[in-house]
Amino acid sequence: MNDLKKENGYILVVVIGILTILSLMAITFATLSRIETRATRNYTDSVKCEAVAKAGLEHALYVLRLDKFGADTIAYNGDNGDENYDWSGETWMPGNIDLANPITSFAGSDTSYYDNDGDSIPDSKWIYFPVTATTGTNTTAIRLPGNLLARYAILITDDSEARVNINVTGNKAGGGVHTSNEGWSTFEINLSNIIELAATGKGIATASDIIDARFGTDTLPGTIGDDNPGIVPNPQTDGIDNDGDLIVDEALEDTDEPNEFNPISPYIDDVPFGLLTEAEIMGTSSYTSRLEDIFGTNTVSQTDQETLKGWLTTYSADTIVCPPYTLGTSTATTTLNINALVNNEGAYTDTGTYDSDKKVEMIIDILTAGGVPDVEHQQLAVNIKDFIDSDGTVTTYLDSPDTYYGVERTPYINEVEAEVNGATAGGLGKYIELFNPYDADINITNWTIKFGTDTITLGGTIAAQDYYVIADNQGAYENSPGGFAYEGIGIPPEQTDANVNNLTTTGETITLSDNNNNIVQVTNYGQAEIDTKTRQLNDPRPTPLSATPSDPWLWVTSLETAGEENATFDPNIGGDGWENITPTWPDSFLIANRRFSNKGYMGFIHRGSQWTSFKVDDTIAYPNVLQYFTITDPSMDNIDNDGDGDIDSVDTGTQTADIDGREYRIPGLINVNTAPVEVLESLPNITNAIATAIEGSGSKPFTSIGHLVDVVTEITGTTGTKWDKEKRFRSISNLITTRSNVFTVYVTAQITDEAISNVFAEKRIMAIVDRSVDPIKVRYFRWMTE
Repeated sequence: MNDLKKENGYILVVVIGILTILSLMAITFATLSRIETRATRNYTDSVKCEAVAKAGLEHALYVLRLDKFGADTIAYNGDNGDENYDWSGETWMPGNIDLANPITSFAGSDTSYYDNDGDSIPDSKWIYFPVTATTGTNTTAIRLPGNLLARYAILITDDSEARVNINVTGNKAGGGVHTSNEGWSTFEINLSNIIELAATGKGIATASDIIDARFGTDTLPGTIGDDNPGIVPNPQTDGIDNDGDLIVDEALEDTDEPNEFNPISPYIDDVPFGLLTEAEIMGTSSYTSRLEDIFGTNTVSQTDQETLKGWLTTYSADTIVCPPYTLGTSTATTTLNINALVNNEGAYTDTGTYDSDKKVEMIIDILTAGGVPDVEHQQLAVNIKDFIDSDGTVTTYLDSPDTYYGVERTPYINEVEAEVNGATAGGLGKYIELFNPYDADINITNWTIKFGTDTITLGGTIAAQDYYVIADNQGAYENSPGGFAYEGIGIPPEQTDANVNNLTTTGETITLSDNNNNIVQVTNYGQAEIDTKTRQLNDPRPTPLSATPSDPWLWVTSLETAGEENATFDPNIGGDGWENITPTWPDSFLIANRRFSNKGYMGFIHRGSQWTSFKVDDTIAYPNVLQYFTITDPSMDNIDNDGDGDIDSVDTGTQTADIDGREYRIPGLINVNTAPVEVLESLPNITNAIATAIEGSGSKPFTSIGHLVDVVTEITGTTGTKWDKEKRFRSISNLITTRSNVFTVYVTAQITDEAISNVFAEKRIMAIVDRSVDPIKVRYFRWMTE
């Protein structure tokens, strides 16, 4: 009996134990179920948050594309806000950003705003995703399952074109010291200077190491030797100091030049700084870059490194895309390479021809797009062609009923004596004077002067900046009574020809032609006057035959000055800085007969009115001309710029192996709207005072380079010759832009409860975005939180 009682107690214990175990199992199962449910929900929230973060990135891409293209597929055509500039006042830039509703400031305590870049300053606004749903007249916030909210905040920063690109700036010409010449390429931007501003005494050595590092083991661009002889233009014959060593077209100028370094598709052992370095510069990577190693080797302090990271970049890319304009019978959206056009390089024309008229017409198209009026744009176009082409033949262009003549390194007729006092000079004493305004002698053997039915064949040479007189009779000068002066009594003319006496007093057309019968000048001197007065041209360069009496650039009557500077010779009339003092005015007769080495050479193109040339600082007359032409063009350099295996016109952007569309990108340009003073100071010949004037200008945004130069008067000097005054602009004209294409995008996404009191999931993205290509490319992507 007692044993039975004992067994009953044992069973009770067992039952209680079993129940306890079952209870524990139930509790464990319930706990695990709750944990699994929570983990599943957390995972689901994380996946949702990741999708929301990606949606935020897509939103940023949309905003950037809309800013460039507007509502269509054509960039910078003014459709729906796709202007040709970027600046800090954009609604999506830091400090302004509210992609849905632009604002001008942030309240730091307002929970609607978020600090996306971690500097304790709110810079973006939460956007709820999805935002709202409308039922009838009621609008309510949409909730995710479980009454959760999804939101993202976006920050877009312009970090590239506002900085110095260490891949394509700085050179080591001149014994390793940075040099700049004509602003031909971005390698003339001074890398050592900007490093010196942060790390005193360490600029040259650090910049030198950066340059060596990007060129690989041999510290030279490309490979040793004549790396890329197909480069257009050929650096050995282009008349440009490509490497900045102050020697032009030297024997080895086509060997190991900086422009043989291609950061996108590098040659052989070249090792450009990549986007990992860029991410490190942005402060979002634990990767220790080569740049940091170089800083360390040169004992650049951590503080100075952080400063430099705000001024440097490894990737930037402006394009040769411009506002659409009419080119022949088609619409063009890329800038016209006038160097290539004049020198028959590449293929621009819709007809495939390169006849002289077609070239002139294409230049007229870009001048028209830039606001240059009729008559003036024809004259500018023929003058541009003659400035660039290597021959000495004057370009003629018929735009019926008018014919336009270009300006070459030729002499010009600039004084005519067509009526003399028969009583004092025996009816003789008529003459035609030629003027050579250039810095070299000109042989005029077998040149001709024609008027009426008469032809005078010339012979001899006109000395530099000297005169050549053809008279009807030598004795009329040697024994001239009545004070008739020609280089002083007794000094004979350079040539005599009896036909000169046939000049009519009422004026007639005179044609000057070279020894190949190419017309150099056609002009009509007009009504002559008797005694000691002659007909003279103030500015001897050719003018359209359609010139009216109201045109100031006409023949005028003044005291005779045979063999001497005209009495009317007054460059001040034009107001372009061609003062009538030596050696200023000769600069106005600059004819390079080689390609433009920078856009600033437009300042020396004669407009067709006396003593006036293209004014680089006059946006009223020429509002946007500079943005319609280029002198460097990646689609015409015989280089595979994007590494897709195709070059220039073969790279159509649609071929199977294409990477980044057509080759339209130019790396390393600096956006004058967004760059800080220190970056602007790295530009050739830009002092701190000028950089400060640009950075602090109240005229921002600069809508074009011409606008910049017009409103920031410090860029063009006020003393010296026109050549001196425009030196700064020539130096920077190839190196600056008013727009940006590479941005850093920060996205923070959250999943929260309805009261936004609890954050259940958060994801952060940092991406480097490039809109120089279409579609926009994400060049670097990183999850900053997992």
